[in-house]
Amino acid sequence: MKNLIGYSCYFGGMKKFGWALLLLVAACKTGTFQIKDGNTARALLRYDQAIEMLSREFQAEKDLTKQQQKAFQIAEMCARLNRYAEAEKWYKQSVDLNGGEASLWGYAMMLKQQEKYEDAMRAFDQAMRLSGKTLEARQQMNQCRDALEWKKAFTRLQITNLSINSAYSDYGLEPFKNNQYVFTSARPESTGGQREQLAGEYTNDLFITDVKTGQFSAAVPFPAPVNTPEFEGSPTFSSDFKEMFFVRCRRDDKSNQYCHVYYTAFNNEHWNEPAKLDLFADTVNVYDPYLSADGKTLLVAADVPDNFGETDIYLFTKTDSGWSAPKNLGSAINTPGSERFPWLDEKGNLYFSSNGLPGMGGLDIFKATRSKTGFKDPQNLRWPINSGADDFAYRIEKYRPAHQQDTILSAGYFTSNRSGGKGSDDVYRFEEKWVNIFVLRGKVVEKKYENPENSESRVLGLQPLPKARVDLKTADDQLLATVQTDTAGKFIFRLEAETDYKLSVSKSNYFNKNEYLSTKGKRHPDSTYIYLYAEVELEKIFPQKEIVIPNIYYDYDKATLRPESQVVLDSIFIFFKENPDLIIEIGSHTDSRGSDSYNMKLSQARAQSVVDYLVAKGIPADRLLAKGYGETKPVNGCVNGVNCTEEEFQKNRRTTFRVISSKLKLESVEPGNIRVDPKKE
Repeated sequence: MKNLIGYSCYFGGMKKFGWALLLLVAACKTGTFQIKDGNTARALLRYDQAIEMLSREFQAEKDLTKQQQKAFQIAEMCARLNRYAEAEKWYKQSVDLNGGEASLWGYAMMLKQQEKYEDAMRAFDQAMRLSGKTLEARQQMNQCRDALEWKKAFTRLQITNLSINSAYSDYGLEPFKNNQYVFTSARPESTGGQREQLAGEYTNDLFITDVKTGQFSAAVPFPAPVNTPEFEGSPTFSSDFKEMFFVRCRRDDKSNQYCHVYYTAFNNEHWNEPAKLDLFADTVNVYDPYLSADGKTLLVAADVPDNFGETDIYLFTKTDSGWSAPKNLGSAINTPGSERFPWLDEKGNLYFSSNGLPGMGGLDIFKATRSKTGFKDPQNLRWPINSGADDFAYRIEKYRPAHQQDTILSAGYFTSNRSGGKGSDDVYRFEEKWVNIFVLRGKVVEKKYENPENSESRVLGLQPLPKARVDLKTADDQLLATVQTDTAGKFIFRLEAETDYKLSVSKSNYFNKNEYLSTKGKRHPDSTYIYLYAEVELEKIFPQKEIVIPNIYYDYDKATLRPESQVVLDSIFIFFKENPDLIIEIGSHTDSRGSDSYNMKLSQARAQSVVDYLVAKGIPADRLLAKGYGETKPVNGCVNGVNCTEEEFQKNRRTTFRVISSKLKLESVEPGNIRVDPKKE
């Protein structure tokens, strides 16, 4: 923002390093005074010319002390013009010539403003050791660390340099009527058509562009009589766009130049001649007006003597007779540095720029919430809204998505002179995209038995199962990723939106298990990360343990499966299919009623009918073994000659399975929710 900073008439209080307002008389003197050396040009604030002349004088100078002084002077002017790389070079030259604390501190600041944060931290550490300014240096180093973290952090914001930007300073895009926008520019088409000596750019004027065709049109000057050969900038409009406040910088009769807020109204044909608002004394520079949507509040920045800093933000309230006395927003907002460019969002939150609050380099944009007495708790908007350079003139244009399919959550504009732009200041558009990152966090567990080798011992709870394999698959079984659980049994996957997934979990000597999950319908605009959780319990394989298959029924005195039994076996089929390495025995048991030989024959036939059904469904025959046990393995005392209840007899009538062996490794998982039901045959 070189023209904004050096031009004492308009942005004199804004410079990052806390330098005072430039002498107003010297800043705006005209005439044909002949400049013979760099110091004379510097005193007249003709910095471009001074830098060129002092650079030549530096090369010719033999005295190292004078060389150091000239290097420091050049560095200071380059810094004020926001020529950060040149300023860094000259500050470093001054440091190498024993320039001392001021040179080293300036060098560190230029590194910071170029986002060379690690180098800046080392330079601040050196400055601390040299000057003893421990608090200030550590604050700067902490800010550099924060900036590095902010740049690494995930963001939903996308930043775009606008097509309206030129090779000159362009800033402060303000919404206007009929899809138009008004902004300030120092391009050659400005009314004055003269290069300003300090910054080397043309005098600022207001320009209009529109987006009626979806793209910004070529900018044209704002209608007369607003623009003049003087300096105009920073417009703000009433909600009906018939009133405008802006800044104009004019010379007085002593060739001093001051900036004040001007007001004009549209009379349905043209804009009236602007009139100055008497908000402060004539010798106070006033910048950056903002009119609230209801027209009752006017915010400005001003360099009132004996305020908190170089420029403070003030609030005016509309009264029947005009505007109230200025109210300083206080130390919660204003600092010893510069606070600029106030703006209120739809909820009344204050956005402003400051170089006195902890930031990334130059002016950073902050958000402060409204309190009963004003505003509080300013928060840095961080990268990528802020950078190491100057970031300011923040406006939100869109607050929320227009509909469910709208992927832009919010959008707006701000200005920055960060590297990579088209000119000294450029207008950028920011868009907060609807981005959801789905993360599956899971855990694999097993039962903790009192006796780990006895499945009939008491279960003490669940415990993590490390080194289990977890496959993430599509719903149609395509493998996407594989992980192994850690010592806590945990695993994690990144998922896609609106997608169905299958988890296949396995471990040697355990039954395989599948779980199904989906991200469909789980998108949410208010959360970037959306977490899903799955806990999968694997059942350990005990080879001698029989597992009852419940609800298997046969016709009386026959081996024929009844239809309701087939439904149960269909669910068991899925388990067998998902444990392809196991050889499984299907067992059938009867109660003690009837002859032993008959019961043995009947149970064998019933076990074979289960095997035949599963083979017909697609399970290889060599994986299944039918075994009839008749009445030889009762689960209670209901044997031959013992009178039992029907319920006790039913407990012995059961169909079971157990693992005999594995073709490969026993790398499997439990059969879903198979429950033992001893009450039905």
